Amino acid sequence: MPPLDDHFKNSKERTGNAYEELHHWIDDNKIKAPEIHDLAKIHENIAYVHERWGEVAVQEFVLHIKEDLEHRLKENLQYFGLFK
Repeated sequence: MPPLDDHFKNSKERTGNAYEELHHWIDDNKIKAPEIHDLAKIHENIAYVHERWGEVAVQEFVLHIKEDLEHRLKENLQYFGLFK
């Protein structure tokens, strides 16, 4: 996954707010992080994010998950020599 600082920077560029608390909630708890990143639970997590941080934070949550998935895909393709 990209470093948290990358997520902070991207959010700040998009919205003017780094959403540090949100990004820490997504990634810091290593036991809960897989559940938070689980696409099957995205609607449940979106509801929580909306209630806690608001509508713009929902977009940042979804984009954080997207960035993580893209990063993981790139790493996996590099491992198999399919992406440089």
